[in-house]
Amino acid sequence: MQIFIEPKRPARRRQRALCVALALLLGLAPPAALAQADNLPRLGDAGAEDLSPAAERRLGERIMRDLRRDAAVSGDVEIGDYLNRLAATLTASAQGHSFELFLVSDPSLNAFALPGGYIGVHTGLIVAAETESELASVVAHEIGHVTQRHIARMLSGQRQTTLGTLAAVVLAALAARSNPQAAAGIVTMAAGAQKQQMLAFSRDAEREADRVGLDTLRGAGFDPNGMVSFFGRLQQATRTYESSAPAYMRSHPMTVERIADMQTRVHEGRYRQHPDSLEFRLARARLRAQGDGSVDALRTERARFERQLRDRTTHDETAAWFGVAVGALAQRDYPAAERAIQETRRRLPEGHPFVERLAAQARLQAGDAAGALAMAKAAAARFPAARALVHLQAEAMIAVRDHRGAVAFLEERLAVTRADAALWRLMARARSGLGETALAHRASAEAYALDGAWLAAVQQLELARRAGGLDFYAASQLDARIKVLQAEFTREQEDAKAGLR
Repeated sequence: MQIFIEPKRPARRRQRALCVALALLLGLAPPAALAQADNLPRLGDAGAEDLSPAAERRLGERIMRDLRRDAAVSGDVEIGDYLNRLAATLTASAQGHSFELFLVSDPSLNAFALPGGYIGVHTGLIVAAETESELASVVAHEIGHVTQRHIARMLSGQRQTTLGTLAAVVLAALAARSNPQAAAGIVTMAAGAQKQQMLAFSRDAEREADRVGLDTLRGAGFDPNGMVSFFGRLQQATRTYESSAPAYMRSHPMTVERIADMQTRVHEGRYRQHPDSLEFRLARARLRAQGDGSVDALRTERARFERQLRDRTTHDETAAWFGVAVGALAQRDYPAAERAIQETRRRLPEGHPFVERLAAQARLQAGDAAGALAMAKAAAARFPAARALVHLQAEAMIAVRDHRGAVAFLEERLAVTRADAALWRLMARARSGLGETALAHRASAEAYALDGAWLAAVQQLELARRAGGLDFYAASQLDARIKVLQAEFTREQEDAKAGLR
């Protein structure tokens, strides 16, 4: 089966340049001349009204389509789903707004909001958060930027300048994918010419996001002191290491006045302690154990967890054992991973989907596909909302060569959730295992389409058509789908040339 794969490029430098560029949305402004760059969306002329919610969403979708094709945007389903559940708790009362949080594989302390309610959270931020309320405070702050529509307000207050900012964001997003140096140059230009012109609005926007974020934290039952403690710690780091301030502080400038204002607002309310969820503790332990994925990092982090358990210096043995299990599995030390998983389970009488998925994954990687399938099935029955377990069950079914069963299982899941690219990729593998080449190509096309890779999706459908073996009805569906995807690609090109209106 022919699959279209874009070449990979070094992710970390590209992603850092990209995220700095995205931070310009809420803080800085580039020269207005950048708005004239070719193939960039023109979001209206100088006399246009605020960016409409629909146009803002479309701009966000366009940027996300580029980000999803980048290796730095993590495909970690478990932690991605956790972040979105956290956001749902925070935004239960935010009417008229939709949010989608995604994980960025980068050790820097950063998070950023995009147009349309998309919020990126770096792995480094989760690891650095000492409590769940601290992590929630950053997410709530970014939510405040979205709900207060700061991007659209920038358009209203600084029309030409803000149009240039948005153009620079898209330009940097595209340039960063193939040329990190070019993206960094764009960022440097943007940080220069008209910074002072936008600074007052930027401070106002940050203070407003602080206020909204604190109210959001309180409303969701989190400890608002988490915002004060986390931002205060970042401010101290900025003073101590001026030349290497955390990325979040560079894109969200912190002042003494802002910290003082937060403290005053927190003291006005009633103190509320919020215990960290088990999900947060396990997610943070897993990210710590994985580090940057290098051999040295895996060895160092596993040793750190083991030392804490041996010396009894950890206050969370459950998370520490889970961290040991994650590290041991990454090192292919299957007996140690199994022992650590059992120690984790011993402390969780009710179980947890993160732990059960890891246990099944360990069996699968060790070559026991049948055992992994049995474990994944049992765990999925206990935790039906855990998407990662669904993915692993299908993967195990394919591994034991139950391709027909995998197809039936995946069809049942896709009938409920079609917008899951991982399910479509698994379906392509299952169909290929049955020798159903045309249907395998069609499943691959749907995975590409969900990532916004329209031309790759069309290519897969054309391969499906040439493979043959389809009846008249299926072939007609194929033709209709090709037209839809070609129309999506054409619309995106027209948006780039004529502007989102």
